[in-house]
Amino acid sequence: MLGVTAMIRKTIYLLLALFLAAGNGSVAFAEEAPAPSNSPTGTEIIKKSRELIYQIGDQKNKVTLHLIEKDGSKKKIEASRFWKNYRAEGGLDSKMLLITDFPPDSRGISFLIWDYSQENKTDDLWLYLPALRMVRRISAQDQNDAFLGSDLTFGDMGQRRLDEDEHKLLREEGYLGTQTYVVESVPREKESIYSKKISWISKDNWTVLKTDYYDRNGKLLKRQTIEWQTLNNFNVWKKTEVTNIQNGHRTIFEVSDLHVNGGLQDEDFTERSLKTGIRK
Repeated sequence: MLGVTAMIRKTIYLLLALFLAAGNGSVAFAEEAPAPSNSPTGTEIIKKSRELIYQIGDQKNKVTLHLIEKDGSKKKIEASRFWKNYRAEGGLDSKMLLITDFPPDSRGISFLIWDYSQENKTDDLWLYLPALRMVRRISAQDQNDAFLGSDLTFGDMGQRRLDEDEHKLLREEGYLGTQTYVVESVPREKESIYSKKISWISKDNWTVLKTDYYDRNGKLLKRQTIEWQTLNNFNVWKKTEVTNIQNGHRTIFEVSDLHVNGGLQDEDFTERSLKTGIRK
């Protein structure tokens, strides 16, 4: 990352590989068929799937990450995650705060993102390193850098606007016993590190079950699979696994101690919260 000392790089590497990573192996598909003429468009499907996220006002939970190297060696990271929905108020979609609890030498390292839906507005991202008592702003040019030593970039952490990609319904098919829409999303900006993304979205409840990410050369880079759970009639993540197809690295992300609509406030997502945490 630009302008980051070796000490910071080492500290960041110890933290985490959130949400993505990718997975190898073949998957058996059933009932594959082209999209019928009366099917919703790719854009409509992605829009409906994203609306699912914004049914919840706020959320807090514990997350456990298992980072698994190709040779089988593992690292474990535990963190507390806080998320608040702003429903595009003032162009702001959501805010998220992530605070590391384990391992001990990474305790207190935290990450804050303000995710915007406003056109031409770059997400705001901050990183706090307690050993240096320093808050670092993640610049736009740094957002394609690896997120905390993982296969995930800083840019992956935010929700992309619907119009940032061109969405196309490729087909409908069964995936693990569930009928899905298979949608291709191609970034409009030339600077994207991905050439496209293909998502398998449940026809029953619009949850994303699997996503494949392709590099700029059109080769499969990483695969994400998601298991969902129902809490207070909301569909929320239970577990996600990401495997980097090209280097064999894998990340398993598990969610526990989940609470929704607990009344998180604006002041819970500030630079001060990065340093002190949220006492709730």
